[in-house]
Amino acid sequence: MRKIAEYEFEVQPLDVDFDDCIRLTQLIGYLLHTAGLNAHENGFGMQTLHEQGKAWVASRLAVEISRYPKAHEPFKIETWIEDYGRVFTTRNFKITDAKGLRIGAGSSIWCMIDMIARKALDLSGADYTDFATGIPSLIERPVKIPALSGEPISRHRVKYSDLDFNRHTNSMKYIEWMTDLFPLELFQQRDILRIDINYVNEALFGETVDIYRQQVQSDGCLFEMRRGTDIICRAAMHFDDAFDLMTNK
Repeated sequence: MRKIAEYEFEVQPLDVDFDDCIRLTQLIGYLLHTAGLNAHENGFGMQTLHEQGKAWVASRLAVEISRYPKAHEPFKIETWIEDYGRVFTTRNFKITDAKGLRIGAGSSIWCMIDMIARKALDLSGADYTDFATGIPSLIERPVKIPALSGEPISRHRVKYSDLDFNRHTNSMKYIEWMTDLFPLELFQQRDILRIDINYVNEALFGETVDIYRQQVQSDGCLFEMRRGTDIICRAAMHFDDAFDLMTNK
C-alpha cells in the first residue's frame, strides 16, 4: 500500500502541440493515469471494480499549470487521497520537473457508480479510511461553475473515438472540444493557467452535445455542454494573461 505515490514520465512527441509543449489534455491524462495506477496498487483499481460491476468516475477536477514540459522532457506526478466521504473522495496531485520544481498541481473529486444502474454508490460501507492522508490540495479545490445562457457556439455528435472503457465520453474529450473553439492565435500568445470542470451527466455514443461559451473575465471563459435540456458538464478556463475573443488579442 502506498498512500502517497510518485510516478515518472517523459513527454512523448505525440503529446505535444505546435509549440513542442505538452497539450493540456495530455497532461491531465497523465494525472488521471496516476490516479488509476495508485488505485490499482491499493486494491481498488478499475479492473477490480469492473469485475464487481462498479467504476470510478470524476465529478469535479481542477488543474493549474505554471509551465508545460516539452517533448522528451521527464517529469514526475505525485498523487494521494485527501479524504473519503459517504459519496465522494478527493484525490490530489503535484507535478514536478527534473529539477524537483513544482510546475503544476491538481485536485479531483470522484464517486463510485454502479455500471448497470449508472448511479453513485454509498462508500460508507467500504473501508477506505486507511488510504486517506488528510493532506490538502496544493491549489484551491474544484469550484462550482455557474450556469450559462444564450445560444450554443458549437455542436458535437459523440463518436466512437470519444468513448472510454466506461462506454461514455472520455472526460478529456470535453476539454478538447473546449480548447478547439479558441483561435490558434490565442495559443500562440497565451497558456492555459487553470481549468475547473464539473461533470454532471455522461454523454453516450450518437448523442448530440451543444457547447456554450462566454468570456466573463478578461483572462478566462466559462463553458457549458448540454444534451437537450440536460447539463453534461460546466467548466471555467483561465489563461496566463488577458485576451479578447472579439479581436483575437
